[in-house]
Amino acid sequence: MVMQPPRGMRDFYPIEANLRKHVIQTIEKTYSSYGFDPIDTPALEYLDVLNKKSGDEVKKQIYQIEDMGLRFDFTVGLARFISNTSLPKPIKVYRSGPVWRRDEPQKGRYREFWQSDIDIIGSSSLKCEAELISCAYDALSALGLKNISFRLNSRVCLFDMIEKADVEKSKIQTAIRILDKLDKKGEGGVKQEMREAGISEESIDFIFKAISSKKQEFVDSDKLKIIIDLVKEYGINTVKIDYSLARGLDYYTGPIFEIQSSPFPFSIGGGGRYDELLSLYGSPSPAVGISIGVERVMDILKQEKKIDERSPFTQADVFIANAKESSYDYAVKVAKIMRENGIKVSLNITERDLRKQLEYANSLKFKYIVIVGEKEKQTEKVTLRNMETGEEKSLPIKDALSLIL
Repeated sequence: MVMQPPRGMRDFYPIEANLRKHVIQTIEKTYSSYGFDPIDTPALEYLDVLNKKSGDEVKKQIYQIEDMGLRFDFTVGLARFISNTSLPKPIKVYRSGPVWRRDEPQKGRYREFWQSDIDIIGSSSLKCEAELISCAYDALSALGLKNISFRLNSRVCLFDMIEKADVEKSKIQTAIRILDKLDKKGEGGVKQEMREAGISEESIDFIFKAISSKKQEFVDSDKLKIIIDLVKEYGINTVKIDYSLARGLDYYTGPIFEIQSSPFPFSIGGGGRYDELLSLYGSPSPAVGISIGVERVMDILKQEKKIDERSPFTQADVFIANAKESSYDYAVKVAKIMRENGIKVSLNITERDLRKQLEYANSLKFKYIVIVGEKEKQTEKVTLRNMETGEEKSLPIKDALSLIL
């Protein structure tokens, strides 16, 4: 019998599931503050929809179920949905949830992972890119991430660079897909794969000299500089042009970007402009979006906060223990009153004696324990123990509420 989750997928202990919830809520609160509204689309899309602009590499990664497939990102489903609506433009939307890719699992890369996206549909202004970058920056800052920076390029610049390198037209897309592996394979690995794909040594040398050059410019380089200037209006000075940035998905048509948080070497988000995608599904419209990788952010927070995912954890504020079975009805009454006042309560639901109840509550690190027995029941009081200070008081329920809240 197989006792492990599917390869590249994971179970989440309560402390980690709660962290993910916190990450998403914090990100979405920032998204809302920028005027983005929530939407949702199905986890499954028809393969005809997914394959229209996914590219050969992504097509291999789609989990197929008859004539449908699990979404590999949110953008394709969004394009199908929005292109068949008549919402006033520009449309500013967000959504969070899991996506699936049948990729080779490795450290920090999973087959099921969560994203939190924002998109702007209906405007070709570069102010959209600046707004997305600033919103993502603020969301990550709200989570406590430091040294947030953005790598910026354009698919137009990328195509111009590859063409000027005299790469055969039929191999341009191949060269871009290989270049997208630079972070994973390194310069030597990418050069070797380009050679194996039949790209000449001269072309390869030109590409890498262009990437390292501080003076080289291509078609649309001026737009990248405009985005950097616009982002500075938001007080952000950590956006840098990087001509090696490729982004593997074929639907990108203009500026593209990735997010990093030093000293962590991996990307924690990215996106770009996909002006032609909506026309494949209905009404054409310019569009641009950015996605934050929830798992990557969680990995950083777990390291910085030294979170052990297997640690005992509860999000409840109070544990209510009943000293005797005869006081259970009063324990239920106290729990109901506390919940009505916004306190998260875990009530004893076992036949354990009081000592074992307290051992259980202590193992889960409750901040407060409320003990009720016949004495408390008769006087309509509770015994409140602060587990951080060890202080214990007998007091009316309303006074206990005041101390807990």
